[in-house]
Amino acid sequence: MARIFTARVGQIDNLSNGNCRVGQIGNLSYLPFLILMCLLILTGCRPPQVSQADITVNIEADGATQPVSIPAGSTVQQAIAAAGITLNELDRLDPPGYTVLSEGDSVRVRRIREVFDTQQVVIPFEHQELRNESLPEGEARLIQAGQNGLKELTYRHVYEDNLETSSSVIKEIILQPAAPEIVMLGVQTPFAPLPIPGKLAYLSAGNAWLMEDSTANRKPLVTSGDLDGRIFALSPDGNWLLFTRKSSPTNTSLKPLQEEINTLWVVSTASQTPTPINLKVSNVVHFAGWVPGQANTVSYSTVEPRATAPGWQANNDLYIITFSPSGVVIKPKRIVEANAGGIYGWWGTTFAWSPDGAPSNYGGTQLAYARPDGVGFVDLETGTLNPWLDVTPLDT
Repeated sequence: MARIFTARVGQIDNLSNGNCRVGQIGNLSYLPFLILMCLLILTGCRPPQVSQADITVNIEADGATQPVSIPAGSTVQQAIAAAGITLNELDRLDPPGYTVLSEGDSVRVRRIREVFDTQQVVIPFEHQELRNESLPEGEARLIQAGQNGLKELTYRHVYEDNLETSSSVIKEIILQPAAPEIVMLGVQTPFAPLPIPGKLAYLSAGNAWLMEDSTANRKPLVTSGDLDGRIFALSPDGNWLLFTRKSSPTNTSLKPLQEEINTLWVVSTASQTPTPINLKVSNVVHFAGWVPGQANTVSYSTVEPRATAPGWQANNDLYIITFSPSGVVIKPKRIVEANAGGIYGWWGTTFAWSPDGAPSNYGGTQLAYARPDGVGFVDLETGTLNPWLDVTPLDT
């Protein structure tokens, strides 16, 4: 090239290694054209670039199949986008969206949808039988007529390409609980009745019964079948029975067992149609008793439910509550605040009133307490515990 710039007239030989011969140049005005030609020659000598080939896949959606051309190395999700198909939130791809496709692969879009509906279902009532020794054997009496309940179920139906694949209950609401049918069956025995100087209440199959004056004179007080026997005591005048009912998932009027162990109730023994009264007190395990000298007054101590043995954590507290025969319950009065309860306090503290309700000779108190590490008296004015005897708990 240097020869081109120095020569004004002449021939240019061997311009390139290919022995290219350029004719006689009489003027330098051809120089730009010559440079352009050289550049075109050099460009044409570059190796060709290989472009990425496209592949064709088949996409099946909404009952139709369509071929789609996409670049090699594309995923299922990219193929769906190239086909212009809109996916709903629950739709599923087969194979999954991250799968890399090859020539001739097939992709299926499965349309998923949910449908919810509610149905009302009848809850059949249960049949319960109570044995009564005061009735002749074989005789049956209807105590309570059974009544079916009603519950509302919410179903979740899943459809895949308009075909139902699953159906499940996701919610259940009890609209009306079922009432059991209770029948009393006579099982009279040949034994002669025995006299009773007063009233005797007893527990049988989770039901409360009362005998008065004679073993032949018996009547049911509570027939719910769920008395747990933790608390079961007649009032000093014998006109009321204090008892606890265990909680059960099948009894919709009570809370689940993990939230509530039992509830505290009273029932009149003098009524011809005894109706239990809910004192609105729950989780009473160790102590509940009648307060001497005070009508319709009960004292009790509470616990907290626990999943581990023995099933509770004692509060070691003490309350007094009063109710009226019509069922009105007065707000409880706290006597002893919740406390640790000393050694093994988680088990609980029990209490005992002096029989006649009169003050004792020990600090003017009327109530004694006992717990694993000692016994003593309760100061009803301040709620403090006055130890009388310390005990070393037995470690078994």
